[in-house]
Amino acid sequence: MPSRIALVFCCCALWSCDSSSTVSDPGPLVDNTQWVPSSSDKGEPFYGAPPDDAECELTPIDCPEFPWPEDECVEFEPTSTCIVSFVPECLDSFTVLSVYTRMPDDRFNLCNWITLEQPSLRAIRAGDQVEVRARHSALTAPVPGEAHMTFVIGDEVALDYTVSIPSDFVFPKATWTASKDYPAGTPLFWHVDNHGSNEYMLIEVRIL
Repeated sequence: MPSRIALVFCCCALWSCDSSSTVSDPGPLVDNTQWVPSSSDKGEPFYGAPPDDAECELTPIDCPEFPWPEDECVEFEPTSTCIVSFVPECLDSFTVLSVYTRMPDDRFNLCNWITLEQPSLRAIRAGDQVEVRARHSALTAPVPGEAHMTFVIGDEVALDYTVSIPSDFVFPKATWTASKDYPAGTPLFWHVDNHGSNEYMLIEVRIL
């Protein structure tokens, strides 16, 4: 009898170990201070090839705040002269990734097509739900026109948002369910394209 009890305890222990190995680790999937420009061809299966007039000035212009503090968000003074296409920006308690498309002279694009990437912070398991939260300002140009924001995890699109211009201030959000496992370090891509004077933000991406 004692041996049978011991066997039951061993089986339960083994089952517990196996089940715990499949438990997901909820929390942030991205660090918004770590985005870097990606080669355009990596994203073509998801948002197509860049148009002939695609351009993005990746070096900040007239920007005393640059280089950004390591692993921290940037808080601009109201009088800042900085012109930048993408930046990890302080917003309330969040560090958001801001993408700006405007130049002071609206006849010139600052960034009308950009893809950024970073490796995922944690593993994703099949069945996990990943929430992507974004934002765009009131979109005013060009009219008529369209703007796109796309978030890609490995080889799947987690957020695909298209809006006609003009548009009001909106907080796009999506909850994506993983169809398979993705290890920590899986490439993540954030893409924005629009011709006009507008602002976009990736607020957070997290496993629920």
